[in-house]
Amino acid sequence: MTEKEFLYVGHYIDKNGNYILKVGTTNDLERRRKEHTRNYRKSDKYTLPADQEFQYDFSLKLSKYNTLRYEDKTRKRWQNENVGEFVRNDRFCCKRKPKKVEI
Repeated sequence: MTEKEFLYVGHYIDKNGNYILKVGTTNDLERRRKEHTRNYRKSDKYTLPADQEFQYDFSLKLSKYNTLRYEDKTRKRWQNENVGEFVRNDRFCCKRKPKKVEI
């Protein structure tokens, strides 16, 4: 049986009020949300406030191959469309919440 994973889009609001948008993949959404919350609270730049958590906006279960393919394509699309300032690996710093993004 083919193992399934989640493609997800999520966000948080950093200490400066920036909307930080993220695309990623995981096999465990709850574990990954907790990891993001913990890691982004420690981040030097675009820090998640202690009283907030990373939130999911969208998730879809797909094959592992497809999640990685869609994550890569989405990241490139958002960079080409200037959705926000690209931040190491897969986050985008937006001055305000985008009205719409495509996956």
